[in-house]
Amino acid sequence: MPAKLIGSLAYKNLRYTKNHPLRIPRVSLLLEVLHALELLEKEELVEGRFAGWEELTSFHEWDYLVALEECDRCQCVKGDYRERFNIGTYENPISPAMWKGSLLATGSSVQAVELFTQGFRAFNPAGGMHHAYPSRANGFCFLNDPGVALQELLKGGFKSILYVDLDAHHCDGVQDFFYEDDRVFVFSIHQSPEYAFPFKKGYLHETGEGRGKGYNLNLPLPPGVNDSEFLFLIERILPALKSAIKPEVYVLQLGTDALKEDYLSKFNLSNWGFLKAFDLIRDVLGEGIYLGGGGYHPIALVRAWLLVWCRLSNRDIPTFLNDKAKQILLSVDFEEFDEDVDRSYMFERLLDTPNEGEVRREIVSIAEKALSLLF
Repeated sequence: MPAKLIGSLAYKNLRYTKNHPLRIPRVSLLLEVLHALELLEKEELVEGRFAGWEELTSFHEWDYLVALEECDRCQCVKGDYRERFNIGTYENPISPAMWKGSLLATGSSVQAVELFTQGFRAFNPAGGMHHAYPSRANGFCFLNDPGVALQELLKGGFKSILYVDLDAHHCDGVQDFFYEDDRVFVFSIHQSPEYAFPFKKGYLHETGEGRGKGYNLNLPLPPGVNDSEFLFLIERILPALKSAIKPEVYVLQLGTDALKEDYLSKFNLSNWGFLKAFDLIRDVLGEGIYLGGGGYHPIALVRAWLLVWCRLSNRDIPTFLNDKAKQILLSVDFEEFDEDVDRSYMFERLLDTPNEGEVRREIVSIAEKALSLLF
């Protein structure tokens, strides 16, 4: 099964506003470092494309899409769009990323579905924008590309789909859309909404409604989750989940904000733990469709997604970064918030040492409660 990376250097010019957490380079930086390390062949890279309106309207409402396009055209907030659609706020600002960047990311997630059905391992790092609602921007997300991708799978005839979300923040937009649907099982591991965005959604008791009752499972976790705890939960839950629903296909969201370097989460994962989680999921479920997601420390994000790509393309992970890759990362214009922490290791090696530790009783209890909800 050959691997394909869906990306574009166009994201360089499709950025959020200054001082926004997503202003950082992500996909374009990943491509530059992959080329510097000679880890990406020309035939492995698929240029992303814009999503079409028929694809978008499988998830989003027409009036909302029109509003996004109009605001993009003038780069301003028109009429009552801020109040109606949550467009033009600090969280969801007017910017080139708002419409064109989101169109490109969403079209690329549809491409990932298409490539998977053609027999490829497909990774769209620009995808995973899981907070957007059908008629409302939310949590830095304007278009819900995972939702559109899941709709494409349903249109393709799949009847039992598993969506797995590893982002540090709960996938509220995806959950709500499929909450009454028994064809898509939504499984999310995230910071508890008791202390983290989106605050109102993502609790253990949210298991679906109507036809979708029992087809939603959340693992809301306390701060400080280490590698051992994160991997314990996956090892404990995922085989039982597979046995319960027998998915035909799965979509995996690989947000990197659970990494210890990321300042928008309170998790404490190493990229070794992140990669091990990826390995465990593939061991249990086989190959799936892979999307990016959150991640607000550009160096940590690129290093983690490099590891994912090495696995997907069957490459050995380089022990050290070469000088070219190191210089690219060192040149990133990024404010390091933990200035007193030595991050020099991030510019030398790719794979970090594990951050293992005790599995707290609270974590074990969450796993036991989650398992009880599956049966």
